[in-house]
Amino acid sequence: MLLWTDSTWTACGVSERDGVLVALSGGADSVALALKLNELYRNGRILRLEAAHLHHQIRGDDADSDAAFVTELCKRLAVPLHTERIDVPRAAKESGISLELAARNVRYAFLERVRSDRNLDCIAIGHHRDDQAETLLLHLLRGSGTDGLCGMRVRSGRLIRPLLNTSKEEILAYLAACGQTYCTDTTNFETDATRNRIRLNVLSTLETVNPAAKKALCEAAAHVAEDADYLNALAEEAKRTCGADRSKLSALPRPVRIRVLRDMLPYTDFTHADLDRLDALLSGRTGDVATLKNGVIAWLDAKELRIGVPQNAPFSVPVPDSGSVRLPHGTLTVERVEQARIPCGGSDAYIDADRLKGRVTARNAGAGDRFTPLGMKGSKLLSDCFTDRRIPRFERSAPILCDEEGIIFVTGYTVDERMRVGADSKHILHYHYEED
Repeated sequence: MLLWTDSTWTACGVSERDGVLVALSGGADSVALALKLNELYRNGRILRLEAAHLHHQIRGDDADSDAAFVTELCKRLAVPLHTERIDVPRAAKESGISLELAARNVRYAFLERVRSDRNLDCIAIGHHRDDQAETLLLHLLRGSGTDGLCGMRVRSGRLIRPLLNTSKEEILAYLAACGQTYCTDTTNFETDATRNRIRLNVLSTLETVNPAAKKALCEAAAHVAEDADYLNALAEEAKRTCGADRSKLSALPRPVRIRVLRDMLPYTDFTHADLDRLDALLSGRTGDVATLKNGVIAWLDAKELRIGVPQNAPFSVPVPDSGSVRLPHGTLTVERVEQARIPCGGSDAYIDADRLKGRVTARNAGAGDRFTPLGMKGSKLLSDCFTDRRIPRFERSAPILCDEEGIIFVTGYTVDERMRVGADSKHILHYHYEED
């Protein structure tokens, strides 16, 4: 009896050279999956097969019984089994999250750890068509976009779901045909977990309207997935052609632009509000700022949308006469040279070492800092120099070098006039700053 089609197995991307770790809880879905994968292994369709079972320490004797069942099954199938006990209720309490979410996080971390330790290629999960329908409804209720409304994929990174297009009824029929028993998790019939309420209350109600509701929901997810894949492909191309150019980003169609902005964020737990703030910022003026989560900000410079964490924490680091020194956001290298190479970029400076007054220190810019840019007369506020060059305040984190008399070099800009190298300069220092 078939549990999945050849096209579904092809979508899993598993070959006869791959090793598979099956997540084996002891329930009907995972047991059917393990039996079918073992059949593929015996027929040379996969190279290795191993199993993993996590005891969540939630269901007492029932969980112990499940572990014993899984152990006996793997022994009969001659499939290596890896087990572990983790106190999920304690993990949930310490993390301040629901028991359902904690169990999921702990379980996937355990599976990936075993996969990596055993040098296996993928993890097979027993998610089936009914699970897909539940997931789609969950994401819909959370206001997900098209990527969320795709539901689960047959393959997501290292995870494969060969049963995703298989119904629960088909799985039970397969087990009956094999004469194989399985465990029943009674907590699946409790309505305290969100997914259980979706399964027991919402889906059952929908099936009174359309008996094929689960199948229809999964078909809808497949249609949305096609659209999402197309939009994501357009966004990938836009990322290559637009970069962070604010005008090019603004010209993109919103569905594509939102995906590009999403991928520019330095975190994955973004919200719709984050994306809306970024999108609105694009139509702003140079210097405008949007505050995002996790301490991240976005701002506009003359040409680009910039996103990052402000780097203006105070620091002060002694600079050696030669060699390299590590600074908070880059590396400064100092060397003695015979002559200056002029002109040079803003990351390099050549100074007359005989004009230095005492020790040199690298620090961040401070309020009221003044210096005389090379070629000018009279001092000028450093902040005014930044403003003249249209450098937003959140980008003013490049270190400045000072001696006991004042600023000698503003990295990324220029040196102070008093450090000018002349024809009579006998000792010349070359500073090079390489930002991370």
